[in-house]
Amino acid sequence: MPMPRLGTALAALALFVLASACTVTFLPPGDAPPPSAAERPQPPAATEPVRPQPPRPVAGLPSDADFFVFEVGPSTIYPSDQLYFRVQVLRPGYLTVSAMAPNGRVVVLLSDVAIGVLPITTILPRADSRTPVLASGPVGAWRVFAQLTPAPAGARYGGLQGLDAWTGAIAANLARFDRASVIESAYEVRSR
Repeated sequence: MPMPRLGTALAALALFVLASACTVTFLPPGDAPPPSAAERPQPPAATEPVRPQPPRPVAGLPSDADFFVFEVGPSTIYPSDQLYFRVQVLRPGYLTVSAMAPNGRVVVLLSDVAIGVLPITTILPRADSRTPVLASGPVGAWRVFAQLTPAPAGARYGGLQGLDAWTGAIAANLARFDRASVIESAYEVRSR
């Protein structure tokens, strides 16, 4: 290859390499600048172990100290589909789960289920359970309280109306125990 063509070819190659390293940025409507790298969500480092986030304590109720994991699954569900609860506790006890519908009506989903301390997460209701927990209407966000007590609590929250009545009944029911824990979660019911 003659020298002038080789120079032109090398210049074209250099230009191609520089152009391929450029990025295209699309700006949102308006004059807002694109988010900086610090504002973009970053995945966890590969060396960081993934641990459940501790849920927040519920105001006016005992702390969540005895729960390591409590999750409602699936977090988005349709009426008549089965709900499951992933639970891991730090001491044995009896688990009661109640929920408040978007309209303020309270239902008890699980009542006084004996649960032990295991190194793995327990799924409730168990596969051999004859009474599945089914989602129901109305559609919208359902707020959930799970409580762990050292003896059966005999919760009678079903039919209560409103957050104050519900949390007041839970607090009154748990006042007789030396130690009890309450944790909060949620799920959403969608229409088909």
